[in-house]
Amino acid sequence: MAAEPTPGPALTPDPITLTTLELALLGIAVPGAAAPPPAIAVELDPLPGKKPAPGTELTVTDAEGAPVAVVTVESATTRKRRLTVKGTVRRAAAVTDDEPRGAYADLRRAPGRGKPAGGAAVVTRDPVDLRTLEAATAKPGQPVLLIVLDGPRIVPGPDAADVISATLTLRDRLRRDGRRAELIVVPAPQYGDDRDEELAERIAVAYGGTRVVPAEPPSAQALRDWLDGTAAEPADWPPASRHAWRRWRRLPHERGLVLLFTGLSGSGKSTIARAVTDRIAEIGTRTVTLLDGDVVRRNLSAGLGFSKEDRDRNVERIGFVAAEIAKHGGVAVCAPIAPFAATRARVRTMAQAHGDFLLIHVATPLAECERRDRKGLYARARAGEIPEFTGISSPYEEPADADLVLDTTGLSITAARDAVITLLDQGGRL
Repeated sequence: MAAEPTPGPALTPDPITLTTLELALLGIAVPGAAAPPPAIAVELDPLPGKKPAPGTELTVTDAEGAPVAVVTVESATTRKRRLTVKGTVRRAAAVTDDEPRGAYADLRRAPGRGKPAGGAAVVTRDPVDLRTLEAATAKPGQPVLLIVLDGPRIVPGPDAADVISATLTLRDRLRRDGRRAELIVVPAPQYGDDRDEELAERIAVAYGGTRVVPAEPPSAQALRDWLDGTAAEPADWPPASRHAWRRWRRLPHERGLVLLFTGLSGSGKSTIARAVTDRIAEIGTRTVTLLDGDVVRRNLSAGLGFSKEDRDRNVERIGFVAAEIAKHGGVAVCAPIAPFAATRARVRTMAQAHGDFLLIHVATPLAECERRDRKGLYARARAGEIPEFTGISSPYEEPADADLVLDTTGLSITAARDAVITLLDQGGRL
């Protein structure tokens, strides 16, 4: 008699791993998979205690804690604080095929359910343009299969719900013209390399597509010019597709913005950030929120210490809240020290998924910051009372990608404020 599986802990993986598992549940393997589903090998965050033994069942949950899948461990290895699990995956008992996840649930189904669409398959993550649609419909009488990929993105773009809505409009247009057209939504990660094309082909085949029509990538510069209001609307996109792009990226003065000030303690970043926030409020054309480092520490990040991990977590929390503000068209002004380049880059990525991001480096030299030492922090750090203090016992990585550099040694707060406001005004953001 086979041994009973050992219940294990529940864990929530990163979005790409979670989407990889969801694809495996549909019977589709991502490029580079060791074996076809239900076998799977995935990287997971390290578990507390010992690594799971063979036979352990790991419950995988989504970001909200809802069970998605169960992985039965065959082997587990750890390297560089990452756990790699090999095993088989099945749908969690609480989830059925009749309970799909995500927007437009009725358009999400497993391969093999319903009649295969056949014909040309357009697999896309972005709104479809007319040239792609014309290529897919070049053979009269053939059905058309439209597949929208929904999952974590590397390249920022419209929300999946907006892309699905725009593609539904095209499907209905084809049907009015007498064509047989189907639309399916499939979870899939984006890699930003050749794996994306390979995965698109695998998904198309799984759903019955006989040939894949590559979705035409929009010219990045032409798209940016139109979205920034400096060029006419592109004529090769249907109105629904243009609407999806515009919902994602509005004109600069309507678009969400994260303004991140970074610099040493005492550099003047918080004072400038407050002055900029007040000036934007006075102008009155934008909704603005200040997320100052010290205030956030007492509220959003209460309980965090000052280790590198906790400082990273503090900045990422600020970035998450700021990105949510930008998502809804607001301006978030943030003023943490943010000493590490990798963490600032993660905040940039979060912000640019929904709006604009500007980095202001308040580059006041350490000697001047220490001379001011209004809070007495540098003196305590020099005395060894504060471990891992930025600029003394912990490094500050100066940004090479700042949009504006200010040194308040000989610069008034008003002048520094006006320099930032000018930057925003020149970009059409006010």
